[in-house]
Amino acid sequence: MNEKPRMDQAVKHLAEQLRGIRSGPIGIGLVATVRVAVGGNLVPIDRLARVRLQGDRLLVTPFDPANLSAIVRAMTDARLSAYAMNPTTVAVSVPPMSGEQREEMARHVKRLGEEAKIAIRSIRQQSRKQIEASGRGSLKRAQEATDEAVGEVDRLVKGKLEELSK
Repeated sequence: MNEKPRMDQAVKHLAEQLRGIRSGPIGIGLVATVRVAVGGNLVPIDRLARVRLQGDRLLVTPFDPANLSAIVRAMTDARLSAYAMNPTTVAVSVPPMSGEQREEMARHVKRLGEEAKIAIRSIRQQSRKQIEASGRGSLKRAQEATDEAVGEVDRLVKGKLEELSK
């Protein structure tokens, strides 16, 4: 039926989650998934500010200085050490990761991968029920889409785990 686009969406969601997980030295991806509450909406940080790397910290410069306090609040809520460096810039500093933190991140990455696989299998199950009820569609095609999506999840998780082990 229409399981492939839904499975692809689950894989994309996992990729976005993994992009926000720090795996080593600080990088811009660390704040890429932070959403800022502005005007009653949650807006991705890259639509509100320019993010750049400076040494061991990130500098976030809002396009509209009025959003500075909302950005600091969102960073703090995301458990990042953020502070207003001056009236136009937010600094985000992150200490190096310990071995224990890397292990915790690896467990988190595996958990996210497992959740994505569960979502994909749930979509397959729904598709199987629809196919059996309507007689339209192919069980084989649904299984192939599932195998492809699960393979992609495994590839993403493996890549992130390799980054964490460096």
